[in-house]
Amino acid sequence: MDAILKKDIYTDPSEDRILPYNGQAFFTLNRINNGHMTQKAYRLDQLEFVLSHIANDRDTYMAQGFFSRPCRRALFIETMTHAYVDIDCYKTEFFPDWMTRQQKVQSILSYCDDNLIPVPSAIISSGRGIYLKWYWASPIPREAVGRAVALNKQLVSLFAPLGADPACVDVSRILRVVGTLNSKNNQPVELLHQTDRDGHAITYVFDDFADEVLPYSLEQIREWREAQKERYEAKGQVIHLAREKARERLKAGNRKAFNRFDWCWRVVEDIRTIADKKYGGVIPYCEESGHVAGPDMYAHIGASMLGNIIPSQQLWPEIRTWAGLILPASYVNDKRNLLAHSSTLLKKAKQVANMTEEERKRNEEAGLHRKGAYRYKTQTIIDRLGITSDDMRNFNLKVLIDKDEKRRRDRENTMHKRREAGTMERVEWLAETKANSQEGQKPWEAMGISRMTFFRRKKKGLI
Repeated sequence: MDAILKKDIYTDPSEDRILPYNGQAFFTLNRINNGHMTQKAYRLDQLEFVLSHIANDRDTYMAQGFFSRPCRRALFIETMTHAYVDIDCYKTEFFPDWMTRQQKVQSILSYCDDNLIPVPSAIISSGRGIYLKWYWASPIPREAVGRAVALNKQLVSLFAPLGADPACVDVSRILRVVGTLNSKNNQPVELLHQTDRDGHAITYVFDDFADEVLPYSLEQIREWREAQKERYEAKGQVIHLAREKARERLKAGNRKAFNRFDWCWRVVEDIRTIADKKYGGVIPYCEESGHVAGPDMYAHIGASMLGNIIPSQQLWPEIRTWAGLILPASYVNDKRNLLAHSSTLLKKAKQVANMTEEERKRNEEAGLHRKGAYRYKTQTIIDRLGITSDDMRNFNLKVLIDKDEKRRRDRENTMHKRREAGTMERVEWLAETKANSQEGQKPWEAMGISRMTFFRRKKKGLI
């Protein structure tokens, strides 16, 4: 089994589909035992072994997507490998009772040809009904889930005359596994037909397939959006799509997309800058400096930021080394101070370190509710450390700045860009505008008349 789990390219022994490369993604198997359905999650790198060793004498279902967690919920879908339709042959007159399975297959292929529907990659008997599956040339990500559901719904509508199940469109759907048994009629689940190309099941490019099957293609939708944008711009209203707005925000100034680890490290660096430029290198005790924050608060904030960056086994040495650079030696060396105040943080870091890989992944996805080091908002750190506007500006802090300082820097950055582009300052522009105006040139003096006479004659069209 170990040799199987180390494979880089994963295969499905029951279906010739292209699987994701992420062996840590999850799929689920659902089994019916004594009338009750049970579910168990496995990793993708276990798929070949699991499917090769399941019992073929009982009802077994498999999730049609792969998930980021061992939970078959659409919220956790990671990738999908195919589109599908579940046809209930026994509920429609399209398939007479006398038809054999292969005759049903030929009827489906003819129906696809007559209605210009792409031929299924695989046609599978579910024991009572038939599954149609269209395999993708490469697994589609969770961002495409909405379009995948729309595609499944459209396929269901196209195969409605054949008895397509309208409920079988969700991305967390389970279908029977090839090679198992349908206990409702004691018929096997088996592959009836596979459309081959170059020795493998035919695959489709998801976007091309969707453009062909869905009522509207992505290109048409994009054209409509651009046309809508042009209509609004013609009215003097500039409308940007969400992605364009996001790109513009990232391009504004020197700002980049937020990264938690980078931000924590920059907080640590800003604290060192404050220690160097404000206190001469060492943070004094509050009773000595009269400031609101002393070594206790600086140590806590700095250690909390390091806890988000440094592995737990290295965290305490890193905290001690960092504290030795900016805090009094008497504080760092006294176990009642630095070590005591860092004990809870170290305990939290150790808990995260002892998590399994999956637990750690789920913890990272928990966002603000994740376990581990303490987390603070920028303004909270500013308030607790007593950082002033002058400190932000004079010390050129990178991340420990408030909204007012951000706006000030944005204005300066915008003005700098305008100067580089050749835009004049307002004072210069006003002076040039005035110089080129009639008020600046005073043509009435050259004509030997008064200013009032000049404008009166101009109004009458005499000048």
